[in-house]
Amino acid sequence: MKSKKLSNGLKIISWNINGIRAVIKKGFLDFLKKKKPDILCLQEIDMIRKSGFRPQIVGCFLNDKKILFLFKKKHELWQLPQGGIDNHETIGQATIREMTEELGKKFLSSMNAGALIGDNIVEFPNYAKNSRELKTDDGKERFMKGKKYFFIMINTNITDLNIEQTEFNDYKWLNYEDSLKLSDTIYQKGKQRITVDILNKLHNLNLL
Repeated sequence: MKSKKLSNGLKIISWNINGIRAVIKKGFLDFLKKKKPDILCLQEIDMIRKSGFRPQIVGCFLNDKKILFLFKKKHELWQLPQGGIDNHETIGQATIREMTEELGKKFLSSMNAGALIGDNIVEFPNYAKNSRELKTDDGKERFMKGKKYFFIMINTNITDLNIEQTEFNDYKWLNYEDSLKLSDTIYQKGKQRITVDILNKLHNLNLL
């Protein structure tokens, strides 16, 4: 969920949900009465799948204004840790599951609560579209056009990472300038674009 107050005093709340009936059962209407937004924007995660995009999370781990990059030898690629949001899964659940799988339980125990700070879309080139299976929550197949990434900012109080407990081969903590330079080596253009986008977002928020 993102909350923003505009210069004209209007309060906007943007929230990604699994389904409107699900959040109503969890006290959504009471939440609205308490927050009283002028503008409410809801996005159902499964609607992303129905539009042909697989929802993904990107973990932006920060420590002392540096961000964690990981290297996978198999692909000769430096990247931010990321993974898909499974059917019937929330963004928060996906973040914990994927980051635990990729970085190990010990490292994840150092993480503080995350915050959704942005999103972006990568549409595949025509030859790569529908190259992977995509199903909605009710099991219907969809033609996969690309991925939608949600950027999760996560503060951590340690920098040591036991690389043997991860799915990667190396790691680096980098400041804004060095992370931009490393991003130039990302040969997957869609991934490179969204990486630069999140680095700039974090820099503009004075987090990186």
